[in-house]
This record gives sequence, C-alpha cells and structure tokens, in this order.
Amino acid sequence: MTYSTLLSLCFILSAGFASALAAAAAAAPKRSYLVTGANKGQGYALCKRILSEYGDTHVNLLTTLLIITKQQQQQRTALGPVYLCSRDVQRGREAKASLLTDSGCDNPDRIDVLQLDVTSDVSVQDAIKTIQLNLGPDEKLAGVVSNAGILWGYPLPELMEVCAVGVKRVLDAFVPLVEDDGRVVVVTSGLGPLMHSYAGDEHQTALKSDDCTWDETIAPLIKQCIEAYETTSERSLEERIAAFNKISFSGGPFADSAPDFHMYGLSKMFGDAYMLRVAKNYPKLRVTSVDPGLVYTDLILRMPKYAGKEIGDTTAQTPEEGVEATMRLLFDAEAGKGEVGSGKLYAMKNGNLVFSDIDKMPQKQ
Repeated sequence: MTYSTLLSLCFILSAGFASALAAAAAAAPKRSYLVTGANKGQGYALCKRILSEYGDTHVNLLTTLLIITKQQQQQRTALGPVYLCSRDVQRGREAKASLLTDSGCDNPDRIDVLQLDVTSDVSVQDAIKTIQLNLGPDEKLAGVVSNAGILWGYPLPELMEVCAVGVKRVLDAFVPLVEDDGRVVVVTSGLGPLMHSYAGDEHQTALKSDDCTWDETIAPLIKQCIEAYETTSERSLEERIAAFNKISFSGGPFADSAPDFHMYGLSKMFGDAYMLRVAKNYPKLRVTSVDPGLVYTDLILRMPKYAGKEIGDTTAQTPEEGVEATMRLLFDAEAGKGEVGSGKLYAMKNGNLVFSDIDKMPQKQ
C-alpha cells in the first residue's frame, strides 16, 4: 500500500435561504464542519446525516451561501460549509454526486472538491489556506471530525502513520480554526482502551498524565513499538509477542489470537492519548474520542470473519447507525462539555451517549 491511496479530498458544502431571505441568513452565524474520510462508510454517512437532520426543507431553503438548520429540533441556526474528505479524486466526484441525491440536495454548487493528503504536511498546509479562504477572515469552524483510518492487514508503521500521526496532523492543522465551544471528535475503536489497559503501568500513567506530550511521550513510545515490529519476523509470532512484551505493550489475548487487532489497537491508543493532550491544550473546546462499535463498512470486510458477508449475516450496525454518537457529540447541547466531558472517550449504550477515560471502554462501564 502506498500513501497515495490515503489522499483525502475535502468537499465544501454550502446552502441557504433564497434571495428574498438573504439578508436574514447573512445575519445568522455560519456553522462549518470538517470531516475526513468521507467518501464512503461512516464519514459519508455522517455528512449525509448532518445535511438531512440539520437542514430545513431543502427545496425551499437552498442557495449557494448558507443552510438554515434545526438546532435541537427547535431553534433555527445557519450551517455554513461542511468539508467532507474522501480518498481520491474519482471517489470524491462519485461521493459528491451520491451525497447530493442521498441527502435530498439538488444543487451541485453546494459541494466543491479540495485535495487533502493527511500524511503530508505540505498538503495539509495547502488545505488550511483554502479552508481559511472559504471561511473568510472572521469565521471559524464549528467542528472537526478526524474519521479517516485503516484497520486490517496493514503493517504497524502504516497504521501508526494514519491512525496516530495522521490524527495529530489533522488536529494540529484544524483545531486552531475551531471556534470557542466548538467540537473536535476523533473516531477511535474500543481496541484503543483495551491496548491501554494491557500496557504496563508506567505507560498507562504516562499516556494519561498532564505532562504527556507528543514529542516527549507519545512519539518515543510509537518509535519503540515500530522498532519491536520491524526487528521481528512476521513468520514468527512468538518472537513478535516477546518483543512487545519486553516493551510492556503486550496486547493481552489479541497478541496471539488476533495480532492485527493488537497492532491496530496500539495505533488507536496513541491517537486517543493525543486527543487527550489537545483537550488539555484547548480548554475552551469540546475535544473527544468516539468508539462507534462494529459498523458495516469496507474496513471490516477486509477481515476474514466478515469477508464476503452481507450486513444481515453480521451483528454490525449500518454506517448511519454507527455515527449516532458522533452526531450527538457534534450537536447535542451538553455532550463533551467542560472538564467533565472533554478529553473523554464516548460510545452509545442502550440508546444513551456514555463516556469514560481513554483507558476504559465506556459501554462496558
């Protein structure tokens, strides 16, 4: 796999009142969201739900400027551009066409395409400039969702580059563009807190510490993991297990029964640790991670257990169901709020949004 397949394309979505209501719409505050990994799966479903659930009747309220939304089913607010990210140009164009249809929007001018490679600092900086130009000098993002990821069958260095370093790139680039009390959501996995709980006590403490930083804590631990991976043979699982035990990232039962989950979980664990660091650095924002649970997307279809199966033959949620927690974190009034709610890991449990620290699975508490 080459990093060229991880290119992200950001779509800019905007709509609003017709000309007769332009003055009123212009006076309303814009609410703009950036979503990575949105050409399909959960990212696409999230963008579809944002459009359909936070936009009044599309036929009557469409222009190329703003979209008037329903806030908590009662208050009307203006939703500005939503930046939706996909993996390559062609998929981006296809997703644009599908999204217009699926969300009930019939104006193609509502979506523009912007390239963003989350593994490239230069590409990210170019994207920042474009987004700032679209936002205008006095506007900020209402939210950022770091959703892009890979799962099964990838070597650890690539998993780390996308699920840990990639998260850092996205947050470092776009969190400074988020308005006060804005929402930042990192899509993670229950395997992140599991790997955290299997790690040595010293590592567990360090990753949750107020002193945890990327350069001094997270990056050196990632380096240790990659060295343990690269200096052992894939043909000798026992050798690899011993290497990770030696650096106190054992992986518990997954090290032997599902080594891909062990590696994936480690990358998500570090992404969650950086989310926590960002939450501490930006106390005026609501910064969270979210575990969507098992969702029927191409990520799980790479796994032997689910390969070739239809959704009805699994226990997986639809993508629209899987983004429920993220939708609540983006739009619910109290979700992720304050010191109690920011810097936490969220999930759905019995229809409710629940949370825990990053070393625990919230739905299991």
